[in-house]
Amino acid sequence: MFRLSSLTLAAFAIGISEFVLVGLVPTIAADTGVALGTAGLLITVYALSVTFLSPLLTTLLSRFDSRWMLAGLMVVFALGNTLVAVAGGFAGLVVGRVLSGAAHGSVFALGTPVAAAVVPPERAARAISLMFLGLTVAMVLGVPIGTVVGTALGWRMTFGIVAALGVLAAVAITVLIPSTRQGESVRLRDQLALLADRPVAFTYLVTALGFGSTFAVLTFLEPLLTEHAGFGTDGVTGILFLFGAATVIGNLAGGVLSDRIGTARVVRIALTGLIVCFAAILFTASTAVGITVTVFVWGVFTFLISPSAQTHTVRLVSSRGPGATKAASGLNAAAFNAGIALASWIGGLLVEGPGVLSTPWAAITLVLLALAASTQITRRESSPAAQGVASKSA
Repeated sequence: MFRLSSLTLAAFAIGISEFVLVGLVPTIAADTGVALGTAGLLITVYALSVTFLSPLLTTLLSRFDSRWMLAGLMVVFALGNTLVAVAGGFAGLVVGRVLSGAAHGSVFALGTPVAAAVVPPERAARAISLMFLGLTVAMVLGVPIGTVVGTALGWRMTFGIVAALGVLAAVAITVLIPSTRQGESVRLRDQLALLADRPVAFTYLVTALGFGSTFAVLTFLEPLLTEHAGFGTDGVTGILFLFGAATVIGNLAGGVLSDRIGTARVVRIALTGLIVCFAAILFTASTAVGITVTVFVWGVFTFLISPSAQTHTVRLVSSRGPGATKAASGLNAAAFNAGIALASWIGGLLVEGPGVLSTPWAAITLVLLALAASTQITRRESSPAAQGVASKSA
């Protein structure tokens, strides 16, 4: 399992890079002389890069030795974050975010089968969970600490540290991961074929709208907390830590509940909970205790969606072979980030218009659309074949 620490480190660096902006958007806006909503586009362009460039990179790179491809992707990731750290203008920040985002999805699409391949078959699930542990740790510790560093030493220092972590991960992958060519290459037509499958396509739509809805609010959580609940810098950091801890609970609960009551049912429970949470923000935003409780519950429901939606997709396509499973994993990352891009863009428009307290309304609208789409994802979950897959996956 020690060799998998390189993949955990890669996931940790990626997690910080994607989410640390939540605590730094106002600082970057002030430093670069752009509007708050414009600075929020740095989250949007990163997510768009994951959505559209990662599937193409996965298609091109999946036929080669995964060790070298993963190391190269982490070097690209490090270069992107270095550019963010040193860019003189906002355009340079955008280019840096595009570069780092392009590597993001491909690292997970290629890294997941590698994690399973370097351990005995009976330990594959634990190996994959160890890789994704990096994202969890990033949410709980990396993002709050990155925000503290960015506030104390400058936001550029945060991205410089993330770039260094990317280089370290590339070196670790080169040293620890053996040469690996697993399964079938991922072809673009395989990915497009998945999108033509109605239950699979609707699962991606639910993922994008449901999970993404959070970022209409989360992208601008810092000004919401400081302007309405009266939090200072330390308070915002504490709330980010609390949200990260809640995501761990949601992620673990999502996996357990999916096995017990079915993935589609868990997704609908999570979506319903999110609607309640976003509505609660409207009533608790001006009270420190109220918004703290709301943020915690919100974090649980948001990450309840993640393992359930991903498991549901993999179960739907598992009978098509390892190539389809790898393609589905890559498209999962694209769906998550398409939702992040849409929601953060809408949130930015609202912040520059009606104000930050209007963002929960956008989130509620997106979740309602996801809830409507969720009625279309269950066609094969109760079928004998799907149940057989579920029992093998448990």
